[in-house]
Amino acid sequence: MLVLVLLTTLSISSWLSLNEEKERILKEVNNRGSDITRFVSKSLAYSVVGYDYHTINLLLREITFSNEVGYAKVVNSRGKLMAQTGTLIQDSSRMQLFSRDIKLDNDKLGKLTLGINTSIALQHIDSQGFKYLKREILITLIIILAEFFALSYIVIRPVRSISESLKKASDGNTLTPVPIPSNDEFGQLATQFNALNQQLNDANHQLQSRVDSADQELQQSFTELQAQQKELRQMSDKFLKLAITDDLTNLYNRRYFEEHLEKEISLTHRHGDTVSIIIIDIDFFKAINDAHGHSHGDDVLREIAMVLKKRIRKTDIVCRVGGEEFVVICKRADKNTAIEIAEMLRKTIQDLVIPIAHKTVRLTVSSGIATLTADNFKNDADKLYHFADSALYYSKENGRNAVTHYDDIRKKQQSA
Repeated sequence: MLVLVLLTTLSISSWLSLNEEKERILKEVNNRGSDITRFVSKSLAYSVVGYDYHTINLLLREITFSNEVGYAKVVNSRGKLMAQTGTLIQDSSRMQLFSRDIKLDNDKLGKLTLGINTSIALQHIDSQGFKYLKREILITLIIILAEFFALSYIVIRPVRSISESLKKASDGNTLTPVPIPSNDEFGQLATQFNALNQQLNDANHQLQSRVDSADQELQQSFTELQAQQKELRQMSDKFLKLAITDDLTNLYNRRYFEEHLEKEISLTHRHGDTVSIIIIDIDFFKAINDAHGHSHGDDVLREIAMVLKKRIRKTDIVCRVGGEEFVVICKRADKNTAIEIAEMLRKTIQDLVIPIAHKTVRLTVSSGIATLTADNFKNDADKLYHFADSALYYSKENGRNAVTHYDDIRKKQQSA
């Protein structure tokens, strides 16, 4: 703002100075033109009265030879042109005309007209104007530099300090106070910025404290949730195990047997494979309960369950489906394989000696087998179990301690 005021003042001052100089020079041109016209008119008087055209032309050429006079014309008293040199310029800013009567002893002989060039004077004024312009530019530059340094100290430095502090804050750093340069508006701005800076830092610390506290609470809640989820999984696994496990023998129960047999039959249908089931029933188990009590009978069941689980193949599954009845699901086992497994189990139990109340007992088992093959894919789980149960019944009816496959019963029935 100060630069603009000073520049305006200098411009007005220069304009006034140039106008004064122009008026002075034009006044000098006017005086000079009047003097030259008066002198030349006197010099031409005798030549005009004698009609000496040659002398008149020589004199006019001589005065127009200089740059000062650009045009000259002489007419007689009747207005007839006697001589004329130079070029008449109608622009008054470039040429100023002066006229004077040519007299001799107060007799009017003619008239002289001279055109004085004002371009030289105007060039002088332009030169002066250029000097004034250079002076104004120089003064303006000095003022601008002075204002720049003053502005840099008063304005730019505190603003830069505030800007750097804000940049640090944008990079994630804490806002730092800026120096207070003075007690003016920028000093007040710096003071207000520092106050706001302190408020923001305090708010940031409080927010960070709350975030840390919330993070700890969230972490604690997450840990508790993980523990609860683990406990729920354990409980779920426990409930699932209870749902599919026989409490007494720790084998799979009837529910698991039925669900798993359905899956195995579905896989057998899909892959064109075979699956067999073996139903095993302890012979005369009621007599053991009657003679030794149910608790010892339970011990016998647990012993048999342990033997079955230990001796079957790794791919087979044994389940307790009733009081003294067990079922073995034999994956990928045809008729002959299933019979071999059943015979192996029968002989193992037959050779088993079980201690009961300081005594020992020996047991036998009867088994019934049914096999699902490509020839009887239409059979479902219920039919397969029914066939195996029929084979078990046949073993019991024919002396017990035996293994019977349902196909053998069917062949006998067909041949009968």
